[in-house]
Amino acid sequence: MTNFKADTLSDFIEAAAKKYGAGSLGKTEPVTTREPFLFKDGKLTKVSFTFKATVDFAAFGGGEHKGKPDKANRDAIAQVVQLSLEHERKHKAGYEAAFEKWNAQAVKDLKAGTYKDMKEAEAAIAQKMHELNDKLRDACLDLHSKEGLIQVARKGGSINVTMTAAGKSGCD
Repeated sequence: MTNFKADTLSDFIEAAAKKYGAGSLGKTEPVTTREPFLFKDGKLTKVSFTFKATVDFAAFGGGEHKGKPDKANRDAIAQVVQLSLEHERKHKAGYEAAFEKWNAQAVKDLKAGTYKDMKEAEAAIAQKMHELNDKLRDACLDLHSKEGLIQVARKGGSINVTMTAAGKSGCD
């Protein structure tokens, strides 16, 4: 969570965009690590991967340095923070599910293969990691096909905030 101070919803969104990029209010970073492997007689006898997804999202605050938004802006900022947090949590869950589905099959495939040398085994592992990256991107695109874009409508003194499909934005 990264805190931003703001007097208006627009100020809040602009401050978040400086950190996360235009149109973004958070980021979920998937990281896969290949553990040391064992190669013997043309086979991978031990191969494993670990996965962690870290979530960062825009929050309102900053201790005594808080902005002083009016009620409409404060409520809208709170709604944006909640939508952003929920969205990033869905990214994390989607990434974790994609990894879990990929991991068991990748390890099985790699152990079943026969490799002429360690270099060929390493290339096979790299190919599997590339496949995972594609699956993680697919998980992002799937979520963004449903949500990810904050829409703001102002009418009089009220501010209405909704989240709509983002399309392919934010997945690269």
